[in-house]
Amino acid sequence: MIEHIHPGLYRITTPFDKTGTVFLYLLKGDRLALIDTGVSDSAETVLQPALAEVGLRLSDVALILNTHAHLDHAGGNAEVKCRSGARIHLHALDLPLARSVEAEVEFHTAPLRALDFPPEAIAERAAHVTRNVGEPAGADVLLSEGDAIDLGAGIRLRVVHCPGHTPGHVAYFWESEGILFTADSIQGMGARPGSYPYYFDACSYRRSLTKVSGLDVRMLCLGHAFQGGTLVNHPVRRGNEVQAFIQASLGVADTIHRAVAGAVRRRGPGSKRDIALAALDELVYEIPQLRLRLTGMPLLAGPTLLAHIEALRAGTYPG
Repeated sequence: MIEHIHPGLYRITTPFDKTGTVFLYLLKGDRLALIDTGVSDSAETVLQPALAEVGLRLSDVALILNTHAHLDHAGGNAEVKCRSGARIHLHALDLPLARSVEAEVEFHTAPLRALDFPPEAIAERAAHVTRNVGEPAGADVLLSEGDAIDLGAGIRLRVVHCPGHTPGHVAYFWESEGILFTADSIQGMGARPGSYPYYFDACSYRRSLTKVSGLDVRMLCLGHAFQGGTLVNHPVRRGNEVQAFIQASLGVADTIHRAVAGAVRRRGPGSKRDIALAALDELVYEIPQLRLRLTGMPLLAGPTLLAHIEALRAGTYPG
């Protein structure tokens, strides 16, 4: 459940909602910081017993450092704050999601409506979000690019704005150790076999990948055990695995974009759903996919495909 992976750093494996797993990180400086909090019940089911394993309590946590405001990374904010008084840090652009369950549901379901998903699929996604997102907790400290967070004991983090998955997604860079906490800003082929990466702005996502590739990173701490780039799909990538995973993620994004462009050339304008399905027909030879009977698409592919369709139409994709 909790593993010591570097001096002053622990990884917490956090299962949620029967089939999901998110990885949280605990930094132990002069102050204790938790990078992300899981879903609404993670404080009780995972975090409290995990911290007890290393002689700590939730009440010891001084800072909640959110990478972004999605349910599986910030759904536990209210409960952790209630038990500890920890100050919640979040990028300003994700504040609307952190303040409203309705905004979070809309963020995840609007792309599905744009792709003409059946009502049952949209309702299922909305229920998943509502079930796990917890009480809106807002934020105490609004972050922006370049902000520094000093935890003492040699742990000083720099905020790196990495939008794409959400507008306000950030990574935290422990520069002296070359450790970058990326959560969902780098996704390879997605968090589950055949499920696809999950982002909402293709142009921002690719620019974020390029930005991260230029940092002197020796260890990546991911939010999920994303597929691709290395032989073992582990949430922590070290050494040569770092650039291999970043470059693989860039390759996946560019491959999806080329497939969308090819689908438009072959089929003409078409509906967004038609374009997405035609792109998937071509992508089956490039990226593993497990299509769901209800939607005809891999689990999380819809918003990503839509993001590339919109980038293609706007002519703004940087690849």
